[in-house]
Amino acid sequence: MLPLQRWLPPDQAATYLRPYSGFRTRGSRMGMDVDPQVLAYGSNRSGAGVFTGGRVPSLVLENPRGSTFIEGDLIVNGWLENLGGLVFVRGNLVAQTLYTSGYLVVLGELRVRRLFGEDEPYGTYVFGDAYVESAVFSHNHHFDVWGRAELGGVVHDESDGYEALRRWLVTWGVTPGPRWEDTLDDVRVGLRMLAERWGPLPEEWAGRRYTLKPEEAAEAERLLVLRPPTLTELEEWLRSKERTQRQQLEELRARWLPRLGDAAVRSEAAQLIRKAINSKKLVNERDTLLKALE
Repeated sequence: MLPLQRWLPPDQAATYLRPYSGFRTRGSRMGMDVDPQVLAYGSNRSGAGVFTGGRVPSLVLENPRGSTFIEGDLIVNGWLENLGGLVFVRGNLVAQTLYTSGYLVVLGELRVRRLFGEDEPYGTYVFGDAYVESAVFSHNHHFDVWGRAELGGVVHDESDGYEALRRWLVTWGVTPGPRWEDTLDDVRVGLRMLAERWGPLPEEWAGRRYTLKPEEAAEAERLLVLRPPTLTELEEWLRSKERTQRQQLEELRARWLPRLGDAAVRSEAAQLIRKAINSKKLVNERDTLLKALE
C-alpha cells in the first residue's frame, strides 16, 4: 500500500473534501452523484486514511480500516486494482489497466488503456478529463466524467447484454470463466498480464500533473496541521500487536508522555489510549496514565 500520512476521523475527512466544488453540486452534470458523506464515513464511521501519491510499479488499493484518500497524482506503471474500496484521488490517476469494483472518485484526469468497472452500489467519477482506450462495465457500474471524455470501445452488460461483454473480453485476450466469479478472476489476471506486457507508461502519460485550484491549495495547507503526525504515529503504534498492553503502558509512560505536550494532542491521545488499553487488569494503571495527560 502507499505510505500513510495521517488518519482522519469522519468529521475531519468531511472537512478534507469540503473545498472541492464538484462535491457540492451533486447530480448537476452528466448524471453525476458523488456523495462526500460516503467517502468521509469510511467503513462503519471509521473515517479515512490519507496516503501519499506518486509513481509506483503496480498496486492493489487495500485499506480495510476505511476510505482511502490519495494526496496528489497516482501514476501506476502497470496495473491498478480497487477491490471494493472507497477511494478519492486528489490529483490525476494514470495507469496501464484499471480494475475497480468499488467507489472511485478522481479529482483530476483519468487516463488508462483498459478499464473494467464492476459492482452496482458505487462507480467511477472523474471531475477532470478521461481518456480510456477500451472499457467494460457490468452490474450497473456508473461511469461519469465532468470534463472531456475520450472513450474508445465501450461495452456495458446493462445495455449491450452479457454475451457482448464476454465477446469484448475475448478481444482483450481474456477468456471468461463459466461462472461470474471465475470471469472476474480471469479479468484481473488478464489485465495484470496486459499491463506487464506493455511495460512502463509512456512519459507523455507519466509526466501529467494536476494543479490544485487556489481554494483547494489553501485548504490543503490548512489540513497539514489538522491532525499532528504524532497522533497518527501513536494510533498506528497502539494498533501494533508486537507488544502486550502492559508493555505498551510502560512505553507510553517512558517514551510517549514527553512527546504529547500540546493540550489538543493530549485530548485525542487520551481517547486513543483508552480505546487500545482495555484490559480490566490494567484499568487503574491506565487511568493513572490518563490523568497525567489532563
